[in-house]
Amino acid sequence: MLPRKSIGVIIIVIGVAIGVFTYIQISLQQNEATHSITSRNQNPYIEEYSLPVGSWPNGIIADKQGTIWVAASKTNKLFSLEPKSGMIKEYPINDEDSTSDNLERNSTMVWAIVQDNDGVIWFSPLGTKSIWTFDSTTGKFHMIKSETGSPFQMKVDKNGDIWFTTLSKDTLGVIQSMGNDRYKVSSFYLGNDTNPAGIFLQDDSVWIAEVTTQKIVQYKISQQKELVRNITKTLEIPASVKTILSAPTDLIVSDNTVWLTEHGTSFLTEYKLSSGDVVRYPTSQNIYHATTLPFWIRNTSDGKGLWFNEHEGNKLAYFDIYNRTLLEYNIPSLPKDGFLTYPLNIALDPFDDKKLWFSEWNTDKIGLVNGKTAIHFGISADTDKIMLRNDTSKGNIVNLEVSGQSPYSSNEVFLNASSSIMPTAGFGNMMVKFSSSVLDLSSSHRAQLFLQNHGVPAGNYTLGISASDGFVTKTIFLDLVIP
Repeated sequence: MLPRKSIGVIIIVIGVAIGVFTYIQISLQQNEATHSITSRNQNPYIEEYSLPVGSWPNGIIADKQGTIWVAASKTNKLFSLEPKSGMIKEYPINDEDSTSDNLERNSTMVWAIVQDNDGVIWFSPLGTKSIWTFDSTTGKFHMIKSETGSPFQMKVDKNGDIWFTTLSKDTLGVIQSMGNDRYKVSSFYLGNDTNPAGIFLQDDSVWIAEVTTQKIVQYKISQQKELVRNITKTLEIPASVKTILSAPTDLIVSDNTVWLTEHGTSFLTEYKLSSGDVVRYPTSQNIYHATTLPFWIRNTSDGKGLWFNEHEGNKLAYFDIYNRTLLEYNIPSLPKDGFLTYPLNIALDPFDDKKLWFSEWNTDKIGLVNGKTAIHFGISADTDKIMLRNDTSKGNIVNLEVSGQSPYSSNEVFLNASSSIMPTAGFGNMMVKFSSSVLDLSSSHRAQLFLQNHGVPAGNYTLGISASDGFVTKTIFLDLVIP
């Protein structure tokens, strides 16, 4: 478990400066700049679009018409991308109608960006006391003062109200239209050092992921004359001190289950509300053995899948809820002077939620994962549960089969194992070895995984076994019981 102070700042620490990666010639057209550079030949599952050098894109959304909007972190600009043409436009952020003596512009990280029911784009630079709107039909920006602080995440409810968390300000806020372009910003204090991050809206409730308290909290919303008057805590999890979450950052609530990212780990976590049972699904391990830091979650409209981004895994991930399998798509680009690309934010495509848009903060790019692109190989095991006692004289063998072919990697696939034993998805005091870590599918489809316990504490864990062609990684999960 991370120390409390470390958890409270882990998200902010991610935003360290790294060198720039690309250079693009820009042609000015009135108040906009347009350009179009697309790359899709490095990874058959991902398409990338380049932004101007030094943009450092973060907050991203796909609007109802399919236009992609992304905010630059350092250049006072909002970008739009038309996916069909690949054309990118940039809009310098400025409120010409503001008479404020303290006009705060987009001079820091923009994490939160949404589109309201009227089609207006909302965003906010973290660390300021400002919330911005952008009307794409007029091209005008407008700034609204927010004494409670700037949003870290924003969600629009069925009534059109915009809910937001402030992270460092320990508050939950809501923006409500009062008509005639007037808005009321209300805030509710959640307690010292709660650091609220993720939001999930459900009927008359709002669920919050609190990073520092390591809790998921449900609040009932009280309204009077269509205005939010108060919120009341109705549930707090984990309910037992035996379960400790590690920097919960975002959440989805569905079918009496809370799905959440534990940002201090490499886990997507399932919490059953009825029983309090917890299952942690580890991402695949990367070659640097770095904690992958899952962050935001987006659920598909059919309720069958969850997308999430890995801040230090170099991947975007899709979890199949019903089959309990994980797909991870490798980001093609790398920063010029680093080995990890930071996909800080994600957005579902409005016409096909098997497609995921993401921002590449330290490569100045926008990316698109196409989850409908066929994957030509699969992986299976001869069991779905392993009982492994603390006995160095005995071990367990899992028989594996990798089916199909791997046309994008000369028919080779690479095997990988991960677990929920360690936050990094490692195995601690357990020996794990494949009979062969690389399979040539033109001649071999079978391998074995050998496990031997050398002192892992008793408990119920999850074992992930992965096959990868270097572009996409497919992981199956087994129950791992240490009695």
